[in-house]
Amino acid sequence: MYASVQIELRRARRLRRMQALTQPNGATGTTMTTDAELQVDVCAQLDWEPLLSLARIGVSVHDRVVSLVGQVDTCPERWAAERAAERVAGVRAVVSEICVVLPAASRRSDANIERSAQHMLQWLTSLPPDCVQVVVDHGWITLFGSVDWDYQKQAAAAAVRYVIGAAGVTDRVAIGGRTLPVATRSQIDAVLNWRAAADPSSSPGSAFDSGTVAVPPG
Repeated sequence: MYASVQIELRRARRLRRMQALTQPNGATGTTMTTDAELQVDVCAQLDWEPLLSLARIGVSVHDRVVSLVGQVDTCPERWAAERAAERVAGVRAVVSEICVVLPAASRRSDANIERSAQHMLQWLTSLPPDCVQVVVDHGWITLFGSVDWDYQKQAAAAAVRYVIGAAGVTDRVAIGGRTLPVATRSQIDAVLNWRAAADPSSSPGSAFDSGTVAVPPG
């Protein structure tokens, strides 16, 4: 399988080089990427991932929706494959049916996995104590609880994903419960001016020039 994928990758790259050479001067590539081209691009992206073995992952594309199948040894490998496919330009969605089949040396009881996950969360300085709870069923970690910010939710899921023996992670942590202060015009403009000073390519201007101010939650 791996050898055939490499052959297809080389053929696709050769074809694209030929298409670029035959385009008129000044022509730009505005045609939509086909499903076959997306499949090649996704395979190439997976092949660049150091965690992954392309021979163990199958890729199919229909209507720019990528389907991944196969087996990996760890939860981080599955996550890396999904993120790699999502990074490819033109992909509308990724459907992952990759199974995590743990090697015998990595298999642990649910109680041990739960303790490790709780320890990982305790080490996160961005999380208040006991705001996220852990439940493990047949190696699958589910997170519950409530946090104030989205970055806290993401940090919790990222931390437990690397627990040895975890087969997967479901994040059911809610965001909310904190009343945020209303930012004044002077406060928002001060932040924009500070960012403009740090990045000369940006323009300070005013957050109110367009008549609309969007303040991200976190």
